[in-house]
Amino acid sequence: MISTSAPCLVKLVNPLGQCHAEQKSLARRLDSLRGKSIGFINTGKPNVGHFLAQIEEMIRADYPGVKTHNVRKDFTSAKPIAHELDGKVHAVVNAWGD
Repeated sequence: MISTSAPCLVKLVNPLGQCHAEQKSLARRLDSLRGKSIGFINTGKPNVGHFLAQIEEMIRADYPGVKTHNVRKDFTSAKPIAHELDGKVHAVVNAWGD
């Protein structure tokens, strides 16, 4: 953008704008999975169900009493689904990809 108020003056504009985000700390790690509930989020990507099943099997081998909750995101939807696990689980395994 060239300024009309002063000759030979060029004003640069950042197309990204400004982003203000509140910094938050990471959630505290669990001491153990014993007696806990774990949520699994299936993103609907190819083979993610098999991947999450393997992770769940490995967790159950070490922590037989663990409870699990599984949710599956509609592959075509941008709608978040993590809220479906809110208050039900102590930790989440989320499959990300692309």
